[in-house]
Amino acid sequence: MFKNIVRVAMANIANFGSSFIVGFILPAVLSVAAYGHYKEYSLYLSFVYIFNLGFNDGIYIKYGGENPDKVNKNELHQEHNFIRVFQFLIFIPMIIFSIVTQNIVILLFSISTLFMTINTFHQNYSQAVGNFKVFSNGNIFKSIFYIGSLLFGVFILRSDQYVVYISMSVISYLLVFLYYEYVFYKLYGFEKNWNLDGKFSLFKIGFIILFANMSLTFVGNVGNWVVNFGFQIEDFAQYSFQNSILNVLLLIVNAVGMVFYNVISKKENKSMLRLTKRISIFLGIFGGLGFFVFKFIIENFLAKYVGSLPLLSVTFIAIPYIMVSKILIANLYKARKDERKYFRDSILFALSSFIIVFTAYWITNSLLAIAFSTTVSYILWFLYTTRVEYPYLKSSIKELILLATHVVIFYYSAVSFSIPVGFIIYLVYVLLVAIAFKKELLGLVKFAKK
Repeated sequence: MFKNIVRVAMANIANFGSSFIVGFILPAVLSVAAYGHYKEYSLYLSFVYIFNLGFNDGIYIKYGGENPDKVNKNELHQEHNFIRVFQFLIFIPMIIFSIVTQNIVILLFSISTLFMTINTFHQNYSQAVGNFKVFSNGNIFKSIFYIGSLLFGVFILRSDQYVVYISMSVISYLLVFLYYEYVFYKLYGFEKNWNLDGKFSLFKIGFIILFANMSLTFVGNVGNWVVNFGFQIEDFAQYSFQNSILNVLLLIVNAVGMVFYNVISKKENKSMLRLTKRISIFLGIFGGLGFFVFKFIIENFLAKYVGSLPLLSVTFIAIPYIMVSKILIANLYKARKDERKYFRDSILFALSSFIIVFTAYWITNSLLAIAFSTTVSYILWFLYTTRVEYPYLKSSIKELILLATHVVIFYYSAVSFSIPVGFIIYLVYVLLVAIAFKKELLGLVKFAKK
């Protein structure tokens, strides 16, 4: 498990390079409006998996915890051939719409969608059967090309056109598609099997998981959507910029979350899950120190995005809750194969989050209020899932006090002081947390050694 986490983490470290360039260098190269259009493309990409209508999610559930050497290769080839044809049929009306509307962003998004959805088939299968080497190599390959092309565009071409950088993203998805196809044929051979039997059941199961996943993704992006439609493109760029910074920090979280589904689907060890929850909370709190590093970079090198700092300070509060949600909660719902409950709870979570965020927008018309309401949504989801759905993950009074003090002290040190003073105040708090929870931290180390 640790080896797999390291593999995915290495892939995400490679992704960090492209995320860093997009998050820090592109904003410096592009105008605020152009960067806003680039982030508009990124926002569309966050929902690209909708276009497989749940088929890839069905693959994820079907093969979860399976031994890759014992899968039915004939069925796997049928599923692989099906998704390629199906996605091409979805691609045709998308490309026609983009040409009719003469929207270059939607055109490039449509091309990306074709390759990304097929890539997701390969990624979901690899994650489900625990073949993280293939998954990681694909991501590393994509990141290396994308980083190289972005640097080429920035320093050689010196382009300030957002279309150039979106096009590089499209090409990276094409190359990764070719890699996954090559590896698939190398492992399983080439067959032209075509059969519709069993495909509906994959859609049926996957469609529920798809909308549940979409709901959770929507919560993370609901603020972006509201700002995109309710504010100027420059405001959207500021809001999206702070979201990009948060995503850089959460790359390692996604690495752990991907591996844990394969682990949890085999056995739901409550002691291990309680341990993972505590580690997620502690790491989320300690990760708040990264805010001051980002604040220093923005103030000194990206002054035109200083307006995003208040938003970022609010968003960082949500990190412990996002970590628990991504690593544990979502995987627990999937591993139990209780798709209807996952669908119901996720939809309710998305709806309540939208109501909270839209109400904040309607009353205040403030970017800060929108960011704060998103954080509140994550906190409410954390409380519901750990106290109602999975009561063995329920927080103790001591843990709740820790989370409450974290909200106050982090926000106070982040917005009320200079970078050095704020960093020192928060560092002292982190050290006090380590001392106060010394027994628990030592217990975590002891349990991990076993």
